[in-house]
Amino acid sequence: MKTGKLGTIWKKFQNDRSGNFAITFALSSVAILMSVGLAVDYSQSIGNRTRVNNALDSATLATARALSIGDVKEKDAETYLKVIFASNLGIDSIEDLNKSKYKVKDVTLNKTKQTVTASATYNQNMIFMSIGSEETHHAVAGISAASYGQSEIEVAMVLDVTGSMAGSRIWALKEAAQLGVEQLLAVNTDEDEYVRVSLVPYSDSVNAGPLAKYVYPDYNEAKSNAPVYDPDLYSDTGVGYDVEPFQEDIEECNTTWVRTGRGRYKQWEQTTTCGLPYDYVGKDNGASEDDCATDRKAPKSGTSFQYTDANPLSGMISRDSRLSKNACTNSEIVLLTSNESKLKSAISNLSTGGCTGGHMGLQWAWYTLSHKWADFVPSESAPGNRDENADLTKFIILMTDGEFNKAYAGTDSQDSGCNQSSLSETHTDYLCDAIKAQKIKIFTVGFQTSWSAEKLLKDCATPDEGQLTYHYEPDTTAELEQTYEDIANTIRSLRLTL
Repeated sequence: MKTGKLGTIWKKFQNDRSGNFAITFALSSVAILMSVGLAVDYSQSIGNRTRVNNALDSATLATARALSIGDVKEKDAETYLKVIFASNLGIDSIEDLNKSKYKVKDVTLNKTKQTVTASATYNQNMIFMSIGSEETHHAVAGISAASYGQSEIEVAMVLDVTGSMAGSRIWALKEAAQLGVEQLLAVNTDEDEYVRVSLVPYSDSVNAGPLAKYVYPDYNEAKSNAPVYDPDLYSDTGVGYDVEPFQEDIEECNTTWVRTGRGRYKQWEQTTTCGLPYDYVGKDNGASEDDCATDRKAPKSGTSFQYTDANPLSGMISRDSRLSKNACTNSEIVLLTSNESKLKSAISNLSTGGCTGGHMGLQWAWYTLSHKWADFVPSESAPGNRDENADLTKFIILMTDGEFNKAYAGTDSQDSGCNQSSLSETHTDYLCDAIKAQKIKIFTVGFQTSWSAEKLLKDCATPDEGQLTYHYEPDTTAELEQTYEDIANTIRSLRLTL
């Protein structure tokens, strides 16, 4: 073959492109398939890691809560954690968990720091990432930790002792409230006090009991310029405010006709006498006639502390004269305490009568929890300061069996009946908003209540948080007991510093 012809054939071969596409496509397909495969493996790895972490976080959190409220002993914590982990993955038992590709390990309790930690893995099959490698599986890992620290809790139980609660209802409340106290205080030990409870029974007033010295007798007016409490004056006189200026502020004069002169010189003359109103309920020295307290009024002028937790140095609390003498309930306030027998005894001795001034009970419950009142109560009952203790949590449990229908603040009406529903509900709304703004959580319990009462209570309650419920509507004694037990368990679980 001639050399020239061979050169021509070679050039034609060099210029021929007819097979390049097939070769290029084949090589590209391999790269594409590898990329897709790696993406699938990576996506599965991310998904499995998410499942492991979610299941493990739930398991450690549940274990911490169980340890905190005493449902699980420390020696059983690892088993408990594994059961919860398996359940969150849809695995029926620890035995099935051990046979699966999921493993829990390194469950550790630090008793000093009171933490529980654990790690978990999922043994994932590698499809494409194993090409060119001897590794056919990849361990997807997760780690989680939670604290079961013992944060402090203060709870105010507001108890309806009105006339409608007489009979079976008050007995149901006594059983339920005592159970609630028992459950709340169960986390306390001989060495450590984590939970304290106050009691605020209410009807058409509140028996202020140990706080009665901060109450002043007041006239039947819608507003009142409350006197300021003076501790030094109280030490000297037994009355904590300057009586004369306040009495002059509400002093009224009455004009009458009297017969004067003798014999034929007798005649009728007009005369005016001034003094306190005839129905002003107070002792001669300016102290209140009893330990009753009604609602805090707006002032006639100046700064209002009506819907606040201001202490008596800003203004004392009213005892309205429209509340009949000696009408105060015998069931007085119990300040914050961890003494279970004291609380249960007070609940056992609750007595009923009167209208439903629910906002007054709510108002005084706030005072028993407010650190602003810390210097006005015995030291052992002083509310904690959340500015100094960030883990301190405070709760109110407001219970009633009917509509709130009694109020004194905001009305000049002489009527002392149970027909101030609108006013009491308005006061309640303002107080609920103010209390929740202070990050105090409110549980409400409507026992056999009407629709309107349930709406008020539901609006007052802290909004539900996921599975956590803050408003209850029990209809039977058994349901009321279960309600208080559920609330106590919820509060105990919320005390975690997670």
